[in-house]
Amino acid sequence: MALTTNKSYNNVINTLCRIGEYHDQLSTVSVGDLSSINLEKMEKMPLLHITPISVFTGESELVYNFQLFI
Repeated sequence: MALTTNKSYNNVINTLCRIGEYHDQLSTVSVGDLSSINLEKMEKMPLLHITPISVFTGESELVYNFQLFI
């Protein structure tokens, strides 16, 4: 029997951020609208940027969609 754990939006964002922070080839992790990144001030590259797209609700589930830019 599989144990299913509900994940909130913040749980998902935090998990994705931790993956990026502990990845050996990534230096910076950011979240938000892609246009909010100031690449001229960004000193540490490569960058993982997480953009939330949408969430769909079902009877007993939430489906989050994100764009990941590396």
